[in-house]
Amino acid sequence: MKTYRSPRNVVAEIERLIAADKPSPHPPSALARIAKLLCDSRNYQRAGIYLLIEGREVPRALSGSQTASPPGTDLSVPIKIASETLGSLRVQLAPGHTSSFEERVLLHKVAEILALYLSGKGKYLVRKAREALRESVASGEARGYQPASDKGNLAEARLAAAGDKSRS
Repeated sequence: MKTYRSPRNVVAEIERLIAADKPSPHPPSALARIAKLLCDSRNYQRAGIYLLIEGREVPRALSGSQTASPPGTDLSVPIKIASETLGSLRVQLAPGHTSSFEERVLLHKVAEILALYLSGKGKYLVRKAREALRESVASGEARGYQPASDKGNLAEARLAAAGDKSRS
């Protein structure tokens, strides 16, 4: 249920969630709870936390409406510590709501908290994301669509590729 909260209350609740977080193999992760909190307590239609793993932005926590709806304003803030980018925090404002200075300040503060968390106590989440990406690449999921070959004309294709003109 949506309950509009002030930025100060949202930040305090996120800090409380992170302080209470313990590594667990069972969902939801602290990132998922934070994304849900952002959607439930602000005028966000969607919220997502993406981690930068081996040059790819991998979604790790998504919350809010994932169905097609009238587009709102998208805001994205990098999750950085020093010069290292760990990922991004993205939200989509609900239709009819506009971006404000207060929203940008809140998102930057949340990204700062996430950066400290992901480089310290929450490092296990980055490690899990890295392992999941490696497994998906190894199993071929990340390669996308691979059409099946037509092996019936394989010999003919080899001859044609080699320049043999003896085909009928």
